[in-house]
Amino acid sequence: MLKRMYHMLALLAFVNLFAVAGLVGYLVATHRLDGTRMRQIGIVLRGEFPEPPPPSTRPAATEEAPIRSRAEIAAIQAQQKYWALVAERHEREMSDRKSVNQNIRLEVDRELEEIARREKRFEEEKKKVLEQAGQSGFTQALEMYSSMNPRLAKDVLVTKKDADVIELFLRMDPMKRRKIIDACKTPEERVWVGRILESVQKLNDELSRREGSGGS
Repeated sequence: MLKRMYHMLALLAFVNLFAVAGLVGYLVATHRLDGTRMRQIGIVLRGEFPEPPPPSTRPAATEEAPIRSRAEIAAIQAQQKYWALVAERHEREMSDRKSVNQNIRLEVDRELEEIARREKRFEEEKKKVLEQAGQSGFTQALEMYSSMNPRLAKDVLVTKKDADVIELFLRMDPMKRRKIIDACKTPEERVWVGRILESVQKLNDELSRREGSGGS
């Protein structure tokens, strides 16, 4: 039994060997297997794998830029010119707008200055009118109190401001002023007229000192 199995295995080995030999002969005949490939197969069967070649240190060749056609170049130049014109127009519009804003600002400043001058002239004219009216009114008031009955004049002046009465007493005829002073009979009236006369005296002394210093 063992002998029979040995013969079968041997026969199978011969069949495989002839098959491999036939395959190798076919590859050689069809030029699909040469000496180089045979050596490589032998190296693989022996377990000897060749080391990979070292990486190349040569720089990779840079790809050349594609050459553009004349039509493409003309289109690019036209687009660049268009955007340049757009930028120039935008800059010109900004400059014009800035100039207009400056002109408007100058015009507004001139209007404000003119308004300020008109208001100043108005205030000056108003002040002059009020001064003239005050002088005219004071002159009329002085004449009225001077011609009025001293007792009645006293009753009216008591209700006025001290400053107004003092000014009237300063410019009033001394005789007429004395009559108004003599019309003050009550203690309150005497206190009032004493306060007025004291202020009048101080103002007269101040005026005398000023005239004296100016004359010297």
